[in-house]
Amino acid sequence: MTPRRLAVKALIHQEQAGYANLVLDAELKKCDPPLNARDAAFAARIFYTTLERLPLLDSILGRYTKKPVAKLDAPVRAVLRSGLAQAKYMQVPMSAAVNESVRLTKALGKSSAAGMVNAVLRKAVVTDVHEDEFSDPLQRLGTYYCLSPAVAQLLYRQYGEESFVMAAAFYQRPATAIRVNTLRTTDEELTDLLHTEGHSVQPGPWPHALLVEFNGSPAASRAFAKGLFHVQGLASQFAALCVGAQPGQKVADLCAAPGGKSLTLAECMQNKGQLISGEYVESRVPLLRKAFARCGVTCAEAVQNDAAQPRTDWGKFDRVLCDVPCSGLGVIAKKPDIRYKDLDGIENLLREQQKILQNGADLLAENGRLVYSTCTVNRDENEEQVKMFLKNNPRFHVAAPQLQLSGMQQGEYGTLFLPHKTATDGFFAAILETESTQ
Repeated sequence: MTPRRLAVKALIHQEQAGYANLVLDAELKKCDPPLNARDAAFAARIFYTTLERLPLLDSILGRYTKKPVAKLDAPVRAVLRSGLAQAKYMQVPMSAAVNESVRLTKALGKSSAAGMVNAVLRKAVVTDVHEDEFSDPLQRLGTYYCLSPAVAQLLYRQYGEESFVMAAAFYQRPATAIRVNTLRTTDEELTDLLHTEGHSVQPGPWPHALLVEFNGSPAASRAFAKGLFHVQGLASQFAALCVGAQPGQKVADLCAAPGGKSLTLAECMQNKGQLISGEYVESRVPLLRKAFARCGVTCAEAVQNDAAQPRTDWGKFDRVLCDVPCSGLGVIAKKPDIRYKDLDGIENLLREQQKILQNGADLLAENGRLVYSTCTVNRDENEEQVKMFLKNNPRFHVAAPQLQLSGMQQGEYGTLFLPHKTATDGFFAAILETESTQ
């Protein structure tokens, strides 16, 4: 199995259904013998680059195919898309991209289409497409920047001309940020250890945050196996740090999986006190427990819980984090599937977010602190939710964060991270307090 063939098989599979990462993992697991690390990484790059650029790739290819790209045989369509993606966006030489695509077409039993693939790709590869060719803003966002009509409409309605800059930033993966496990090591010790493993390390914007260029998967690092760090984006770290958890406190993380924020909370608590980490999906609760065990966290308890339902048996908490389920429009760079969301059912999601936020408030002790956060740039899920919450809970107010990151926007209802301004995921966090927190 070649990397190109595996990528094409995954693209065909992806058209049928499924999350991109799960589709790719499934195809990699089927591979016998398995691809080596370098070939697997190349296959993943082809797969994700093609997914990220689908509407634009189809727009270019459609200029040279006799029938719409969507009507071509699935294997031929996948080969054309991936071949063009390699030559246009992966710095693969044109000759290699075209010739390997023709060879793959034949290997997939589509020899009759080999000539067409060759001719179409040779023309498509040298076709330049410029943003200003799309005068209609929604068409520009949809075709040139590869967003679904619903996502394009939402971003343009809320951000206007800024939506184009934001959409361009969705192609830039944020630097890999990690959180030092202060229960087991120091920033300096971990930096030295990661350097010896061959990774490039830079200090982050605040203590215990490091920016790392890993030589391979972070999970393959010996330091990871020893529980000396966990991977957590800067914006996500910001939300957890805004909770201000202290040793000996009682803290709740109502939507905890995959566990990064809970680990940061436990480290801030110096593993002293009580941390309840709730997760709605029961199958993800063991993942939380595994993360706690790897990092030596004993103050946290992972439990299955529906945060949208009130809990009267947990008592009151000094700190509550509501990192609610959201549309994910801030993490498009990491999850290309989100580009093509139809946003159906967003009203139900908004209602669920409001319920979780209210339940978090009801669990809060006097003079406590509640943090509401999302990984989206949708104002309806961010500022508008906080605005509605304050209207229904006038005893609360929004407090300013102590942490700062270049480019972040502090507004009346919380802090917004936009990818093109902060070079992080798109994110939102609001600190909600009743009185001055002791």
